[in-house]
Amino acid sequence: MSDQTTPRPRRQLPEVKFRVLIAGRANAGKTTILQRVCDTTESPETYRMVDGERTKIQLIPTSDRGEHNITDELEFSNHNRYVFHDSCGLENGSTKELKTLQEFVRKHAEQKRLHEQLHVIWYCIPMDDHRPGLNVDPLHALQIDNNVPVIAVFTKLDAFRRNTRMDLEDDEQAGDDLDRLTNQRCEEIFQRECLDKIGDTTPFVLLEGMNDPAAHCDELIQTTAEALDSGTVTLMLLAVQTKNLELSVQRAVQKSLEVFNVEPSVLMKGQKFGAFAS
Repeated sequence: MSDQTTPRPRRQLPEVKFRVLIAGRANAGKTTILQRVCDTTESPETYRMVDGERTKIQLIPTSDRGEHNITDELEFSNHNRYVFHDSCGLENGSTKELKTLQEFVRKHAEQKRLHEQLHVIWYCIPMDDHRPGLNVDPLHALQIDNNVPVIAVFTKLDAFRRNTRMDLEDDEQAGDDLDRLTNQRCEEIFQRECLDKIGDTTPFVLLEGMNDPAAHCDELIQTTAEALDSGTVTLMLLAVQTKNLELSVQRAVQKSLEVFNVEPSVLMKGQKFGAFAS
């Protein structure tokens, strides 16, 4: 009789979906961020429920399907385990648009199946305005479900830095210290106009250079994983972000430290003002 045994077949993991609502005003760089997350330059495919069936549609401005809807599901062909929803532009003071977003969040919070729930909100705040500031009302208004963290995503940081530098040049403060003064002024404005307003409990990331097809959003993925309360949802995020092996290993080590009640200080995220350093 042979001592060899037939190896047990590996159990196949179920198809996972990680659902993200990306919100913010028009031209905040939302689509570009999604492309960098999914490592593609292609446009996402749009799916909509038509007569009870999930149907791929082509948005044509002159047709009755040309208007984008927050319930539309956006997927990239090379990374279809992410399901994105776009807020379609959340302009300042738009009560109607904000109410639509809140209803969307509440509806998905009531879903029983994990893949139908909303897992995170990325709230994009462009910094390209000449005088950056933040209306925190929409950001806080979306924090209505403790299981759905809201990440403040500050975009177009390069334009913010450039505008700040031009202001200093206009003030005749150019010279050898211009770079240092620019970084210092950026930190001061960002702290006063942004961080002081969103509060200490809101996770945030700073993004710049997203127009470069080679750019990545590793910090956004890392911050999202840290903000998720449910271990199951964290595993889902790691499953869809298959290329980010470093994050997967780090998260696994962090979970182990938590089990043994060890302070995971080496894994704590630090101050992010370094983004303004040259």
